[in-house]
Amino acid sequence: MAEFDYQWKNLPSNDIEFSEDRIREFLSFTKLSPIYDIRQKYCLDVGCGNGRYTYAMQRMGAMRVDSFDISPEAIKKCREINPDAKVFDLMELQPMTRPVYDFVLCWGVLNHIKNPRDGFSKIASQVSNKGGKLHIMVYNAKNQTEYSRDRKLWESLSLEKKLELCEEKVRTVGGTVHGWFDALNPQFNWGFTLEEAKRWFVEEGFSNIRVITKYTINMNGQKGITSKSDHGLF
Repeated sequence: MAEFDYQWKNLPSNDIEFSEDRIREFLSFTKLSPIYDIRQKYCLDVGCGNGRYTYAMQRMGAMRVDSFDISPEAIKKCREINPDAKVFDLMELQPMTRPVYDFVLCWGVLNHIKNPRDGFSKIASQVSNKGGKLHIMVYNAKNQTEYSRDRKLWESLSLEKKLELCEEKVRTVGGTVHGWFDALNPQFNWGFTLEEAKRWFVEEGFSNIRVITKYTINMNGQKGITSKSDHGLF
């Protein structure tokens, strides 16, 4: 947790700043409609990090966005745009008798927890059965070679050497130091197949399941018919 906090406190990046770019990214990887899927909707940002996509949903007119992350430093930054953001572990989520979130986002989180399938079930339990949508991004198992080699080396490195490795990856591959640190540092770095991710959605009662991107798996699905919600986790 100390190094996870470190990246949010000490590794700024243009890719996570609160800007209009975050809205464009959100719409690109979800292919959702800001008018029909976000505006006046009750949203949940699971593992929100610094809140970059919380910000995007707010800017698109969400009625409310609840945000949580396990990192206190990430939440400290998220509270700049969402004062009610919480330090919270997604595995502590309790199933709702009447789930209320119109939209739930879980971006790059399930691949970093001990039991991804159980985590997906926890998240799915928060989605409204009356048209609620869930979007996840997880790693594709077919595209992890570049990362797997460096993750094996990572554990033996000092913090200084880890930062040097991230800087090298930026020079040779692209991206940012923050992004590489975020990808290489977590204890768990699972990869999944498209079939596996889709099966999770089916098993949790979702339909209208769409694969948006495959290199990293961006996928969403829907439960039932559209309805407005007025309660939530926080």
